[in-house]
Amino acid sequence: MPERILTQDPEKALAGPKPRYEYIRQEIPADLTFKPDTINPVHNRFIVSTLVMAFISMALFFLPMFNGLLAGTFGGFHARRMPRALGAAALSAVAVPTALAFFLFIGSATQGHIFYGLGFWGYTALYVIGIFIGAVTGAISHPFWTSYKIGEPAPVSAPRTRVPDAAPPSRPTT
Repeated sequence: MPERILTQDPEKALAGPKPRYEYIRQEIPADLTFKPDTINPVHNRFIVSTLVMAFISMALFFLPMFNGLLAGTFGGFHARRMPRALGAAALSAVAVPTALAFFLFIGSATQGHIFYGLGFWGYTALYVIGIFIGAVTGAISHPFWTSYKIGEPAPVSAPRTRVPDAAPPSRPTT
């Protein structure tokens, strides 16, 4: 006699019986560690320092040299290392003037007066000079303002503990 299908969902009906799992109790090795179930957001320092430079520059676009100096200093400080800071400054030196040119292009022709005396290329030159000077300043000043040193472990507040000499290698089974 054929089985009666008690569900309306054909996928559940065709899935068949659920598999059974057998569990074996074993001791966990002492050197085995588990990853937490939480998500730890890890950001790329280069991308974040580039975004810091770009956002500060765009927010202060009306101050031609100062926006580059300030954005480069904050971005270079966040980058922590000179090559990373200079790379972020180079990317920001291309992205911000390109974005400003795009915004001027989609705006009306009368909005170009924000660059009256300098012109767009003069503004771009001042911005590029300012962002590189700021990036170098921020990367150099990072070790002076923080206790972070490359290659040294971060301090931990918990004291180190000694393992007793007579400690068993693992927990005894009962």
